[in-house]
Amino acid sequence: MDTQEVLNSIDELVFAKTGKHLDTLQVAILKGVLNNRKYAQIAEEYHCSQGHVRDASYELWQILSTALGTDIHKSNFRATVERWGVANFSSMGSPVQIGHINFCTNPAQ
Repeated sequence: MDTQEVLNSIDELVFAKTGKHLDTLQVAILKGVLNNRKYAQIAEEYHCSQGHVRDASYELWQILSTALGTDIHKSNFRATVERWGVANFSSMGSPVQIGHINFCTNPAQ
């Protein structure tokens, strides 16, 4: 799984659902979780408190849960990404539908 491809795909999905891109702390959290880092390690690398990372993570999991239509947490994020193939949907030529969510990078399709 290519981390940058996952981040780009998640950012596209979040933007499509919310009109907002991931911020730098949200990206740091996702990178950290994908690399099996603890919140304390993410906080140290991002130069903020562990509590701030926890609060931002809670908000991020809520955003992703809404966007993906399933309950997302730190503990199941990586498995969910792998199961749904989020890392690969942006490179596919045709739309991919998972449940009621259409992962289409070209809105004209």
